[in-house]
Amino acid sequence: MGQLDGYRKVGTGQNVFEAEPVEGPLKWLETPQDVIDFVNGDDVEETIVLSRGGTTTFMAPALSSGALGLITLQGGPQSHLGIVSREFGIPCVMSVAFTEGVELPTGETVPADGSIVRLESTTTPNADVYVKEG
Repeated sequence: MGQLDGYRKVGTGQNVFEAEPVEGPLKWLETPQDVIDFVNGDDVEETIVLSRGGTTTFMAPALSSGALGLITLQGGPQSHLGIVSREFGIPCVMSVAFTEGVELPTGETVPADGSIVRLESTTTPNADVYVKEG
């Protein structure tokens, strides 16, 4: 997919299943405590969550609580989170290498928490991740 007006493409990854685009604020969930805090907070159903890996089983409560979308830095459609996201019908883009954002202590680059991201997951095998400009 090409550029979208008002957005910058910041990554491409493996699409788990074809779904309508979703857009919302991004939340990085790195630890089990991050997930607990997230599911006990507000705006779960409007938020797209970001996790390091596709086998990160502690992310399942975020999906069962109705997160709007899921992005991972590693993994593929047949990994745990790919399977769970399909079961819940939550758009999921895996193994995304972001081209811009903030650098994590481990060296990966991700969009900043609160950035408005859009998952363009209407095609397979790949899907694009955009950040809203402005």
